[in-house]
Amino acid sequence: MYPLPFLFEIYLDSLYTMRDYAIVIINLVEVLEMRKTKVLFSLVTAMLLGAAFGLSALGLDLELKGGGGLAMGTTDDPNKSGQVRWALDAGLTLDLFLLRLGSISLGVSGGAGYANLNYHSVDKGITIPAPTIQTSDSSFNYLIVPFTLVGKFDIGARRSLTARAGGFAGYFLFGTSDLTYNPEVPPFFVNGEVTLNNSNTVQWMYGLSFYAGLDFWGNGRLSFTPSVEFNMGLTDTSINAAQPTPSKDTFWALTANVGIRYRLLQ
Repeated sequence: MYPLPFLFEIYLDSLYTMRDYAIVIINLVEVLEMRKTKVLFSLVTAMLLGAAFGLSALGLDLELKGGGGLAMGTTDDPNKSGQVRWALDAGLTLDLFLLRLGSISLGVSGGAGYANLNYHSVDKGITIPAPTIQTSDSSFNYLIVPFTLVGKFDIGARRSLTARAGGFAGYFLFGTSDLTYNPEVPPFFVNGEVTLNNSNTVQWMYGLSFYAGLDFWGNGRLSFTPSVEFNMGLTDTSINAAQPTPSKDTFWALTANVGIRYRLLQ
């Protein structure tokens, strides 16, 4: 028979495992409840695939990528300042090519991806109910849906350069913000972690998206594709309460990625 302490440890481990599973299930439910996002992505995919077969497309490429880089934000509040932090991203993209001019193929692109943006800021403009300086380290998680024009340029034997330019929509999933006040003003401003949700963060953000990738094609339909991507938000991401000072806050992210591209049609 097993000793009681050993059985108690197994029992605790099972509780922690159940807790982790519950957290995962809750996050999945939140994602599944985003009906607008699911409909939006389904429409983009259907449009691209329908156009590919209905318009006798010249090519259809599928790219899976992931990487990381830098993230920061902008604000119109002169009392706020920020510092660069890190970003992570991953995504699946369909490039539909409809026109060919010499060595250049042109078309449209769409897909879906995930972005984790981290941001450090200092707000010196808080004066009510008492003066204080707020320092925050925040992490935002988004579902990103890009809509862009795409061009592919042949630059040699089994090599090409793919470029995209257009816009994106971002749906806020979840996040946290670690707040520090100097000085603390209980019960109004207390140090600690705050959950970011639809009460303090705008659910949708929109912006511009730019991408450049170098495709190294093998003998078949598969290529290895390192790339860089820049996404610049144009809309406010924060819901302004009485504190901190109301402002328009946006994000940008510059990331380096590694991807695999597959030619569905050629």
